[in-house]
Amino acid sequence: MTDTWRNFQQMFEKSGFDIYMHREVVEVNILERNKAERASESRWLMVNELMERTRDVYWRIEEKGNENQTGAFIRNLKSCLEPILHNAKSKYKVANNFYLTNK
Repeated sequence: MTDTWRNFQQMFEKSGFDIYMHREVVEVNILERNKAERASESRWLMVNELMERTRDVYWRIEEKGNENQTGAFIRNLKSCLEPILHNAKSKYKVANNFYLTNK
């Protein structure tokens, strides 16, 4: 035993504590995440994958150096996403205003 460990034990013994040396495997059960958490994580992963795929396609087009194709891709992406983003923003505002007025 090292002097450091012996000194550490003596510090506790002087304070009235007993030192027990024992090793054991302790298994800790992790509570299963509920269904909503798993669904939320699944949606997050799905959105993340879509964004990654979109970036990959964009960079492939960008690397070709054709500004017309790059511009067309961005315009197409924007035209597809704008209605979705606008709709989500409107729904959030309605829900948020409802919450604020009923406080």
